[in-house]
Amino acid sequence: MTLELHKLTGQVEQMGQALANQKEDIEGKMAIALQILEAYADEAYLPYILERVQDAVDKDAGYRGARPLDEPVMGTFPAGELPPSATIVAVDGSQILPDTHGAAVYYLLNIGTIIVHHGSGEPPQIISQPYLFYETEYVYTGDRGLITAATISARRTVAEMQALTEHGWRQRGEARPLLTLIDGPLLLFPMSAEIPDRVQLQGIYFSAMTRLLEVQAGLAGYVDRPSSRFVVSMLHLLDIPVEDVSRGSLSTNGRLEGLEDIRVYDKLLQPSERTALFIQMSPQNKEFRKNGGQTHEIVFFYMNVGASGEPPHLARVEIPMWVAQDKAMIATLQALIYHQCQQLMTRYPYILTRADELAVVKGEETRQLNVMIQVAMTRYGLATEQSAKQSGKNAARSPKTRFKVGGNI
Repeated sequence: MTLELHKLTGQVEQMGQALANQKEDIEGKMAIALQILEAYADEAYLPYILERVQDAVDKDAGYRGARPLDEPVMGTFPAGELPPSATIVAVDGSQILPDTHGAAVYYLLNIGTIIVHHGSGEPPQIISQPYLFYETEYVYTGDRGLITAATISARRTVAEMQALTEHGWRQRGEARPLLTLIDGPLLLFPMSAEIPDRVQLQGIYFSAMTRLLEVQAGLAGYVDRPSSRFVVSMLHLLDIPVEDVSRGSLSTNGRLEGLEDIRVYDKLLQPSERTALFIQMSPQNKEFRKNGGQTHEIVFFYMNVGASGEPPHLARVEIPMWVAQDKAMIATLQALIYHQCQQLMTRYPYILTRADELAVVKGEETRQLNVMIQVAMTRYGLATEQSAKQSGKNAARSPKTRFKVGGNI
């Protein structure tokens, strides 16, 4: 059975109209946000903004927005000069999730690392490292339930940081500056109770970050097309009277609800420029500061990586506090990231694109791995049958052969 596209014509038309109406609504909210931003643009308002944020925190109002670090909230900051030489290390990862209908239950992590010696003319160094997990303690939980996708994702994130640290540490004697780049946020997603080794994983992650601090690496997490609303939440806080601040009034962004941060800065940032530095006031970031110290607290900024004459293309860049305290390092980091983004028309860092290519596991590679596993199991006298459900799916999805009936028998 195929998708009957003609039955979707009316729904697609309705979708187009709804998106057009949404765009008009967002443009109105952008104008309001810019008015609030302009009202507090002067650096003299910075102490007042910090006071308002602290008031919301003290009232336990559930504030999860941005807090300015030490720059005016409407400030824009250019990139520095592109250094003649630098060392850039980037990682990305992928996984194969457990399949209970396969011949064996396992999961796989594949971590891709690329090292670029900027300005040297040398080809990049590439490393791809797979890890196969099949032991009971890794694949099942304490109550014999199958490991969750969230747990595997958390382990992959930590493995990426470990690889970034390992290869960044090895490059400590190479050309400076040293930039270590990870795809996605630096701030770990909340690890719930379903992740059995969450405490151990967090400890490994912080230890890896600390090793990069020891070699004064410019660590950064790169988030493309972010939908975050941290600055918008701050503008909403400034838009309401002090006496009205409560958990209820901050549960939405009021008349700015639905507006994303990047829409606020779309028209403000020129190519390669960044916004002011902000701290995300979230429980996760409080944990970072508590467990790693002030140096590990996560700071972020938005940056326009689009080329001159193109529509703006904003990304969110997350950095630890030890990088945020060095404005010269940030300016150089901007220049290197911007240079990487100009090498592809997608305006995404070339080095992260290559890391993804190294990490991704294609469908054919998964099938080949499963054959390898089945061969090994057969060698040791183990059964290798798939479940009836999986066998039925394979048959239904395989190419069909048409047989012609007729003629003499």
